[in-house]
Amino acid sequence: MNESRTIPREISDEYGKDYAFLRAKGLKYIEHLAHKLWTDYNTHDPGVTVLEMLCYTITDLGYRIAMPMADILAQPKDNLHHMHEQFLSAINALPSCPLTADDFRQLFVRIEGVRNCWLTAAERSVIARFKNLPVAGRPQLHYKAPDEVIDPAEQKEFHLQGLNSILIDYDETTLLSEEDRQKDPVVQRELLTARKKEVRQQVMAVYHRFRNLCEDIDTIREVPSIGLVICGDIDITPTADPEEVWARIIFNIDQYLAPDIPFYSLQEMQEMGKTTDQIFEGPVFLFTTPYPYATPGDPFAKKGFIRQEDLVQSQLRHEVRLSDLIRIIMNTDGVRLVREIGFGLCDCTETDMEAVHQSVTGEEWNLCIPAGHKPVLCTESTVLNLWKGVMPIELKTKEAQQRLAGLHQERRQKMQAKLIQDMPMPEGKYRRIGAYHSFQNDFPETYGIGSAGLPEGSTTRRKAQAQQLKGYLLFFEQVLANYFAQLEQVSTLFAADRTIPRTYFAGVVQGLKDGDTIFTNISHWQDEVEAILQSTGLDPYVRRKNMFLDHLLARFAEQFNEYVFLMYRLYGQDAEQVVIRHKVDYLKDYANLSTCRGSGFDYYNPLDDQQMLTNVTGMEKRISRLLGFNHYQRQPLGNLSYDVFPTTMVHTEVNGVATEVQGYGWTIKQGSEVILEGINTEFVKKTDAYEELGLASLLGCERIYYQTRLNADRTMVSCVLLNAGGTAIAMHPKAYPLTEDELPDGPFAQLEAAIDTIMHYLLAEFRLEGMHVVEHLLLRPNSDTPPAQTELFLPICIEPDGSFCPPLDPYSFRVTVLLPGYSLRLRNRYFRQFAERLIRMETPAHVLPRICFVDQEHMQLFEAIHAQWLHERRSSEDPGRQASDNTLKALIEALNAIFTIYEEGRLADCDGGTLQKNTLVLGGSMLGSLEGHSQPD
Repeated sequence: MNESRTIPREISDEYGKDYAFLRAKGLKYIEHLAHKLWTDYNTHDPGVTVLEMLCYTITDLGYRIAMPMADILAQPKDNLHHMHEQFLSAINALPSCPLTADDFRQLFVRIEGVRNCWLTAAERSVIARFKNLPVAGRPQLHYKAPDEVIDPAEQKEFHLQGLNSILIDYDETTLLSEEDRQKDPVVQRELLTARKKEVRQQVMAVYHRFRNLCEDIDTIREVPSIGLVICGDIDITPTADPEEVWARIIFNIDQYLAPDIPFYSLQEMQEMGKTTDQIFEGPVFLFTTPYPYATPGDPFAKKGFIRQEDLVQSQLRHEVRLSDLIRIIMNTDGVRLVREIGFGLCDCTETDMEAVHQSVTGEEWNLCIPAGHKPVLCTESTVLNLWKGVMPIELKTKEAQQRLAGLHQERRQKMQAKLIQDMPMPEGKYRRIGAYHSFQNDFPETYGIGSAGLPEGSTTRRKAQAQQLKGYLLFFEQVLANYFAQLEQVSTLFAADRTIPRTYFAGVVQGLKDGDTIFTNISHWQDEVEAILQSTGLDPYVRRKNMFLDHLLARFAEQFNEYVFLMYRLYGQDAEQVVIRHKVDYLKDYANLSTCRGSGFDYYNPLDDQQMLTNVTGMEKRISRLLGFNHYQRQPLGNLSYDVFPTTMVHTEVNGVATEVQGYGWTIKQGSEVILEGINTEFVKKTDAYEELGLASLLGCERIYYQTRLNADRTMVSCVLLNAGGTAIAMHPKAYPLTEDELPDGPFAQLEAAIDTIMHYLLAEFRLEGMHVVEHLLLRPNSDTPPAQTELFLPICIEPDGSFCPPLDPYSFRVTVLLPGYSLRLRNRYFRQFAERLIRMETPAHVLPRICFVDQEHMQLFEAIHAQWLHERRSSEDPGRQASDNTLKALIEALNAIFTIYEEGRLADCDGGTLQKNTLVLGGSMLGSLEGHSQPD
């Protein structure tokens, strides 16, 4: 029966700091090992003294290990910056791109001029006719008209999901300046309309910057308002300022009818008892640099924290209660008594209380507000008579309006003063934790090995004994120094970095008296020890580095296990450095991959060329990293930067018969220039050439696989690319002359520059693999498309009797994922299965993906049409409008023509009684080859 192995929950580190325990344990070992020769274990014995010195040094190490982790990780320079590189801070780890309607509201209300905003599901339906069709077998689709009634015998209806409508409550107090309010009312209305249009554009820009996958905007409009008028007599205190009281009453009522969403500082959120994960939940970013990329004209003017409960309480009001108005007025400073009050609709023309009461439909104490409307106070019609006892107060209207404007200005300043702050990063104190000072200096002076040395006149024999003891103790000291050095490098071991290719570190024994008489080369001793570690294989770097990286991945509940197994199955030992690089790249990019994993791409906002490269969906970024693609930039996959071509005829043996077959070679190009070419040009199988090409594209990203070579007369230098076994598989076709100041053993400046260029190209630009994600919802025709233009809709599967393949809706939460089925790894059946399973796991649960591994011809056709479609949308005056009819139709036809290609499969040779290597596999192969373009049955 296998024993269950578990990691103890509590591991005591006290023994390492307990000198008495270590001494007693050491004496037991000595007694067990040397009891026949060594019987005196008293403190005067030199062996016991050595043991005590070792125990003391171990306790020093134990106490250093027990130091606060921040101190262990601290660096002598740029410590705070280093900590931010080591860990994701709260602002980078906890927030996410907006997902829910309230998440988007958090972003919209930060825009200057937006008081509140609501995101609701839009109502847009499509009708599919499946009988009496002009073209048999092709159902007709069109948008449902508002008053259209469907015929169930001939039509089916489905609602487009993922479309949103935005209602904006504009803050008109911020849209017009004090100077604007002094202008003619007609001019004011024109200015207000223009400012609202600008704010509307900013709301659209923010939405599309953070748009969810398979979602889009249908309509955006101002929330309709319903005006209220209030009439009342209010008694104020003798010392109250009437204009101030009136302004505060109007301000407080306005906040009741349409409450602001308050903003808070980090300290205020903590004082409310909010935990760190609650504070940074949702789209909480440092809005001084808008996430995920900065664009000119930051729209976010309000940058504080927002509570979820405040969003819930700031919904559109469904009713206005007179009792609430009385309470608000009574709670205003300076109000003594509400003598009489009434309210009604804004178009009420009555002036006395009785008539105002009668203007309210239904109960006179409660006024219902139509759904989707905002109640506003008509200040021009509202009459609040202020009294001081029996004396009516004549209100100074202009001054009262100025006081009201001042309250609104104070409100805006308070909101804008709140800023989102990151949680402080723990910053330890650098303590030179790896410094090791020789314990030989702590021995009694009689030993003659400390800083005092031997007394003058010591015999040669005595000096030799001291040197011998020093050399003997140096073995233990080097082990201890290495432990101290290892402790100092904890931050390096647990870093997402591969620039230091080792996991064991050597320390230097400092303070050793006359160390130059012990060491052969004391100045290079550390380098020599580290060289020994590397040359003897004592540092299993690949295995240990993978363990450290797996630990870091596990902190985020991530793992690469299946991917690693597949890579080793494909490449064997050649995959070691590649897997490490892919893990490091994933960890370095984790904040971006995790925060916006469910976002769509931005087709609306103007972006420069660099921003456009990374303007892809969140799932593309994450899946590309998990599949080990070099990058996820928006670049063509059909225009190949490599070539597999026929070469000379190769003599081989097929079924025991000598024959000649076509050989193949390969090259990798940067533009028109070949930068790597395969050394073997006689591959019998074209797939073998593809395999080596793919391997070279991966190994070519690592400097350690390049080897420089001099020509015969040592005047020119070139390089080859090695595999993990040291065999040259490719070469750079160009050789570089040695300059006058370059030695034959290097370094070679021109060649190193060329290698750096090749590595950068393979990492950042070369696309052997990649993916495209097409959101079907973005392919819907414009809402004003005539019913006759049915060819602008995606095709659906529905029979003449009305039965259909679910789901009937081809748009809602549907994506098509295109991958190059002709690339090396994506040709492999097992890697395809892994990729397809990973895509389905990483696609948001409510989104249905169609996954296709396409050939080069169809990939080129799709990319050309898709680029045209995207260009037309982005260059349009209104990017929300669909591309031209011809382009949309062509894109739909291109997507409909795409199918998955499979590796060639062959039936068994029944006569020979043997199976071919490439057998037919259901769902994994087809009759034909990857190079063919025939449509599968």
